[in-house]
Amino acid sequence: MIKAELRNKSMPFEFELHRMRRKTLVIYVKAGKVEVRCPLRASSAWVNSFLLEKTPWILQQLAEQRSKLRERPVIADQREVLYLGKPRKIQVIISMRPRVLLRGSTLYMFVTAHNRHKLEELFHNWLRTQAQSYMTAQSERFASILGVKRKLKGVIFRLTRSKWGHCCQDGTIQYNWLAMMAPKEVINYLIAHEVSHLRHLDHSVSFWNTVASICPNYSELRLWLTQNGHRFWTR
Repeated sequence: MIKAELRNKSMPFEFELHRMRRKTLVIYVKAGKVEVRCPLRASSAWVNSFLLEKTPWILQQLAEQRSKLRERPVIADQREVLYLGKPRKIQVIISMRPRVLLRGSTLYMFVTAHNRHKLEELFHNWLRTQAQSYMTAQSERFASILGVKRKLKGVIFRLTRSKWGHCCQDGTIQYNWLAMMAPKEVINYLIAHEVSHLRHLDHSVSFWNTVASICPNYSELRLWLTQNGHRFWTR
């Protein structure tokens, strides 16, 4: 694969060009960056023509992503962060014992130094602990309701951008702990979704009927997560 970062005067954006063994041109817009993948011998004229044709769509995607980036939470004193779908005001306290305490609508963060990186790390560690407690227990509960608890091998947590949850063929379920920032009913939908895969490892009608048996309004909760999930990423 050959990679090049390009700035074309005829384009109102920069882009990365990846030449590889493929037959078609494709454009990806992620995290405010434009990536073009093309055949190894694709002409510059072909690439430029394709980009010009797709420019309105690319600019729209870039604008939407910039808007979403502005909605990302900032873990800092007196800022607000979501937990279980509700805004919690952060209060930073210098202490020799790093920890997080939630009291009503205030999230007290005790740190040894007022450092953004340390605050983010502390918040993530705390959020993962909450996820391990709630989402593991709820996964076991839903698995029992569906009669598939024996198939549940374990629950693990990873900070993955591609999926909020994943059910492996061996019965291990993986969650992104940032989901704990969503309302509890949305978290329960996510859990119901992954646990239902222990019965149907696909997205067939039978699978969605299984999800609906423990989460009847899954459609609106699924949509909420799709539309608001970007608000959970701090970086």
